[in-house]
Amino acid sequence: MNYVLLILKGFIIGIAKIIPGVSGAVLSISLGVYERLLDILGHPLKIKLDDLIFLFFLLVGAFGGILLFSMGIKWCLNNYYLSTMLFFVGLIIGGMPEITSEIEKKDFKLSNIIIFLISFFLIIILTNLNSGDTSSSNHYFLMGTIESLTTIIPGISGTAIFMALGWYENLLDVINGVLTFSASFYISFNFILGFIISTVLVSKLLNFVFKRYKIRAYICVLGFMCGSLLTMFNSIFKININIFEIIIGILLFLLGIVFTMKINKLFSKF
Repeated sequence: MNYVLLILKGFIIGIAKIIPGVSGAVLSISLGVYERLLDILGHPLKIKLDDLIFLFFLLVGAFGGILLFSMGIKWCLNNYYLSTMLFFVGLIIGGMPEITSEIEKKDFKLSNIIIFLISFFLIIILTNLNSGDTSSSNHYFLMGTIESLTTIIPGISGTAIFMALGWYENLLDVINGVLTFSASFYISFNFILGFIISTVLVSKLLNFVFKRYKIRAYICVLGFMCGSLLTMFNSIFKININIFEIIIGILLFLLGIVFTMKINKLFSKF
């Protein structure tokens, strides 16, 4: 196990968690850690020492990515939205071969096409929900639940949904508060409780699905990914842009594709 590469992968996933429109689970699939992580979370009583080491280094990278980049990402999105988003679109597209390689031509039958279309339109519907109600003090439990679900389910960007709900800024404050132990006990407890309960329950279900219906699961993931990319492109080109930012964005888009493919190639050696 290469610990440096594992921390780097966690770092990328952590950054993805705070980017609107980007799914941390999709990047974890692209980076080759999703299925093992799901297996560990789905069987918490069967965790071995090697699994704990794997989780430790992955989480160190993820927490580092969130803490170091949360403010920087907000600044980049506010000042260079197009370039920043195109870079992460490139990261997702660069990881698509990891998904499509699991699917063969014979798998494209009607039932699987329907699964693809359902997941494709479901992610578009979810990311276009709109609710700004944060009046209830109990919404931190719900925030933890949503954060868990969108962390585990591939293709669903938690930050995009939180933005649609009007909770994105609040989410960044809560996560930073929990990780730096500066949030109140009530907020931390409710957020973590919602996250843990959802993680354990959903991981078991997804672990079962990926083992029993692997091809259909990946087709569903592909639908989520394509739907996420569509919603991201839709948000990117709604803003006013200049030719310089377009050029930089295209370069970063290509860099994102190459970066993910190189990381996957490096990690496949270990």
